[in-house]
Amino acid sequence: MRNKMIHQLHEKGGIVGNIFLRIFASLILLLALGGRMGNLAQVYPKAAASEYVAPIIKTVRVGYVEAPCFMQGMRDDAVKSGLAYDYLQRVSYYTNWRYVYVYGDWATILDKLYKGEVDVMAGVSKTPERAGKMLFPDYAMGTENYYIYVHNDHPLAMKGLAGLQGHTVSVNQNTIMSDLLQSWNQAGNYQLNILTYSGNDSRYRDFKANLADATVDTDNAVQEDTNMVPFAWIGQSDYYLAVTKNRPDLVNDLNTALNKIITTNPRFVDKLANTYFSKLAVVANLSGDEMDWINHNPMITIGYVDDYLPLSDRDDKGQVEGIFKDIFQEIVQKLNLQDKMRFSFVPFDSYDEMLRALADGSIYAAFPVNSDVQQAEKKGIFLSSDVITTPMYLIYTGDYANLNLRRIGVKRENSIGDIYVRTHYPHMEMIYYDDIHDMLDAVKRGAVDGCILNQFRRDVYLARAGYRDLQSIALTDYISLGFAVRKGHSELLSILNRGITRLPSDFALTSTYAYTGMMAPMTFRDYLLENLFTVMLAIGIIIAILSSLVAYIFLIHRNKREMQYIAQHDGLTGLLNRHCYNDFLNARQQDYPQDNLVVISMDLNGLKGVNDTMGHEAGDELIMGAAGCMKEALSAYGSVYRTGGDEFVAIIETPQQGLPKIIQSLKERFDNWHGKWNKSMSVSLGTAHNSDSSQKRLHELLALADQEMYKDKAAYYSRLGIDRRRH
Repeated sequence: MRNKMIHQLHEKGGIVGNIFLRIFASLILLLALGGRMGNLAQVYPKAAASEYVAPIIKTVRVGYVEAPCFMQGMRDDAVKSGLAYDYLQRVSYYTNWRYVYVYGDWATILDKLYKGEVDVMAGVSKTPERAGKMLFPDYAMGTENYYIYVHNDHPLAMKGLAGLQGHTVSVNQNTIMSDLLQSWNQAGNYQLNILTYSGNDSRYRDFKANLADATVDTDNAVQEDTNMVPFAWIGQSDYYLAVTKNRPDLVNDLNTALNKIITTNPRFVDKLANTYFSKLAVVANLSGDEMDWINHNPMITIGYVDDYLPLSDRDDKGQVEGIFKDIFQEIVQKLNLQDKMRFSFVPFDSYDEMLRALADGSIYAAFPVNSDVQQAEKKGIFLSSDVITTPMYLIYTGDYANLNLRRIGVKRENSIGDIYVRTHYPHMEMIYYDDIHDMLDAVKRGAVDGCILNQFRRDVYLARAGYRDLQSIALTDYISLGFAVRKGHSELLSILNRGITRLPSDFALTSTYAYTGMMAPMTFRDYLLENLFTVMLAIGIIIAILSSLVAYIFLIHRNKREMQYIAQHDGLTGLLNRHCYNDFLNARQQDYPQDNLVVISMDLNGLKGVNDTMGHEAGDELIMGAAGCMKEALSAYGSVYRTGGDEFVAIIETPQQGLPKIIQSLKERFDNWHGKWNKSMSVSLGTAHNSDSSQKRLHELLALADQEMYKDKAAYYSRLGIDRRRH
C-alpha cells in the first residue's frame, strides 16, 4: 500500500511532489515506530473532527428594568448603558447569546421570569422562595446594600433614628429590600407605615410628592444629584443574573462564561462597580460620626513635601501648588466641606520629616505618602485609598545589555524614591544628590550606573536636549501614593476616602499636565540645545543682515567717495577740476597764505593746432601727457588743477630755494615726453612765491603767476615766429 501511494505522489512530479513525499514518508515512519501504523483511513476522520465548528447562537430574552447606572435605555432605539447592560454584553462574548429586550417595571418583569416569558433578569437577589421558582448561577453579579433614604431637606435628615418612629416608608413589593425592611422594622420596633409599589416610577413619583417620608433602595441606585441622603442601613445581599426555571442550558452557559471571566479577570465585577457606581449618594454624604468629628475639629492642618512637583510644591508666594492642591480642592468641593472646615498647609523639606510630624500630632494628614502598609504600621499612620499610581523607570546610559548596576543615584530628602530603591535594589550602593539635574549628570558621566525616576519626572527631564542621550526602561513595580492620617483619626481617613472615590478616575493624571513644565524650567543651555537649528539659523540671519548692512554702508561710502572724486576731478586727466579749484579759492580768498606757498600757472602750447590738424584724439593725448608730467613732478608738493581746456594751475608748498629744482624737473619731463601722435609738447608756465614781495592774498598770487605764464607763452611764440592769435 505504501509503494502504491508513493508511486502516486511521484506522478505529481516537480519539487512540490518531492516535498509532500518526504513529509508523508516521515509521518509513516513515525507512526510505524510508535506502533500506530494501523489503517490510514482512521487518521482522516480525526483530522476532520478537528475542523472548526460554527458556534450555536442562542436567542435570549432579557427582562429590562430601568434603574440609574444599572439598566438605562428603555427602548430598542435608545442608548443603553449601566452595570447590568455592560455585564450582559461581556457574558455574551463567551456564550454567543443574542439578546431580545423585554421592557417593564420590576414586578412585571419578575412575574414574566416566573412564567418563562423572559429568559434572564439582572439584579435579582437569591431567597429561599425564589430559589424554587428560578435558577441562579454560581457567581453573583455583585453585592448591594439597602438603605432608607430621605430628602436632604426633610426634618428626618437631622433627627436620626429616634425620629423615624411612625413615619411612612415606601418600598417595591416582592423584593429582598421589602423583606429586609420588614425584618428591620420588627427588630427595632420602629412602627413604620410601609407602602409597597410595583416599580420604581410610581414609588419615586409619590416620594417626590412627599406622600412617603422615606424610601428604600440600594446603595448603587441613588446618585449624589438626587437630593437624597442615606438615613439608615437595613441590610445587604448578593444579586444575580437569574434564569427562568425551564432554561437550565442557559445556566450552564452562564456558569462556564463567568468561570472564564473571573479566572482571567478576578476583579471583573469590582471594575464594573467602580465604573458605574462612583457617584453614589452613599459615598457623597458624610456619616453621623464623620460630621461629629468635623464639628470637634473645624481646623485641619495638612503637611506636604516641598519641591516635589507635579505632586506638591510651594510657589513664590509661599502657597501650596501641585496636584495636591487640585485634588484637595476637588475633594472639599465634592463633599461640600467649604463652610464646614478650614485648612492650613505646612510644607516639609523631607518626606521623613513630614511623617514624623504626622506621628507626633503636629499635623492631621500628609501628602504624598507611599502606599506601603508595612511602613505605615511602623510609622503609626493610616493610609488612604490610592490617589495616583505611576510607573517607575530606571535611567541609564549606553546599552542595557551591557549595564552592570552597582551604584544608584538617589535625590537627597526624597524618601519615597529612597524607599523604592531600598526595597527593589537592597544590595546597591546609593549615592545621594541635592537635585535631579546633578543626579542625571552623574548618570551621564558614569559616576553612577543609573537612577530611578517616576514617569512624570522621566518624561520632563529626559525630553531636555541635555539628557536625550540617556536611556530609560520601565520597571515592573509601580508606586502608588495617597494621603496618610494620624493614627486614631479613622473619621478623617473615611472623609478623605469618600473624596478620593468621588474624584474622576483620571483626575490626578490630568492634573499633572499643568505642572510638568514647572518641574524642570528650561535653562538657556537647554534652549540652545533644543533649538540649535533655529538658533544657528537666527545667528546666520543676523550675521547676514549685519554683513549686508556693513556692505551697504561700505558701498554708500565708496559711492560717495566715487561721486566726490568725479565731482572734484577731471574725467580725462584725473587732475582736480575747475569746480574743486573754485571751492579752494572761495574758502581762502580772504586768507594770507603761508610764506612757502607757490602758485604755478601753466598753459599747453599749440593744442588748438593739434586738434585742428591731427584730431581730438591727438589733442587728448597731448593734454593727458602734460597732466602726467605735472602729477609726477608736483603731486608730492601740493595739488594740480585743470582749470580749462589747455590751462592748468598748481598750488604747492616749498621753500623759495627749492623751487628752481622743482621747476627744472617739471620742464625736463615736458621736454622728454613723446606720444603716439605727438612727438613732443610745449607748456608755458609762470610762478609766484609768497616771499617774492610783501605778503599777498591767494588771488593776488594767482594773478602774478598768470602774468609770468603769459610772458613765457609770448616768448615761446616769438621764438617760433608764429602769430599767437592764430594758435
